[in-house]
Amino acid sequence: MQIPKTVISNSTNKAVLYMIFGGFTFATMGALTHALGQRIDWIVIAFFRMSLTFVFITAVLFRERKFPFILNNPLLWFRSIVGSVAMLATFYSLTKLPISDVAVVTESRPIWVALLAGFILGETTRSKIWISIVLSIIGVLLIEKPYFEQRNFAVFAALLASVLGAVVMICLRILKEIESKRIVAHFSGTACIISLVCLFIFKKDIIPGIQFDFITIVMLLGVGFFGTIGQLAMTKAFAMGEAPVVATAGFIKVGFSAAYDIIIWKYVFEYSTILGMLLILIASTLIFHSNLSEYSNRLREFLRNSRFPYY
Repeated sequence: MQIPKTVISNSTNKAVLYMIFGGFTFATMGALTHALGQRIDWIVIAFFRMSLTFVFITAVLFRERKFPFILNNPLLWFRSIVGSVAMLATFYSLTKLPISDVAVVTESRPIWVALLAGFILGETTRSKIWISIVLSIIGVLLIEKPYFEQRNFAVFAALLASVLGAVVMICLRILKEIESKRIVAHFSGTACIISLVCLFIFKKDIIPGIQFDFITIVMLLGVGFFGTIGQLAMTKAFAMGEAPVVATAGFIKVGFSAAYDIIIWKYVFEYSTILGMLLILIASTLIFHSNLSEYSNRLREFLRNSRFPYY
């Protein structure tokens, strides 16, 4: 039975609204993280972000009478560990760079997925994908040029988060038989453990000095709340709508992040930064709106079923 186009259109429209809402909540989480970077260490922020998600998702699973923990799946462990490193890199860069810069660099994940997926699908990477990769790299260089000159390693952290995020997306595609909530529970629990280990090994000097005043606690709760809500909204969006349309709508997060940078931190965008952002957005759009060849269809289906990993 063929599904009427009006039904598809309505579900996609709803998915776009979910994506816009998710973009706003993630931009808000980024803004709170950036502000908290002046108060407490970024690893502490990351730990609280993931611990709140872990508590929420395990409570939901127990309520549904489902055991949340999977211990005997090596690929799931690999996904969780790689995702945890990507998450830590994201939070580090959010505290050191304008949040709009981080948003647009991490949004280049589909570019790296397309490159890696070509090998997995057994296909030669198409010319449009190579063009997208080149445009994305040029865009990153234009955006982050001032920080390269300052030797700000947060630039490499944002790029690392993007590439590792692509690896996670591919792992999720292979793990598609496992319920999403159980994957999130495993990932968030692993991220909490890794965050604590990093805190005690590499940041021993900050632990005695950690002080949680009322504003800091409220902001930390906000990071956890907005991050979790955003993750749920974007997961819902990709489940409901057509991947190319939904993914394109996801770029609204960059707009919300830029608004926070301008309004709160009075950030002034250079022409090179704007051009770099446009190049990355164009590159990502090319991936999702390429010609409907057999490879393009398979790649788009691959991306759709990867359940994008938002932190």
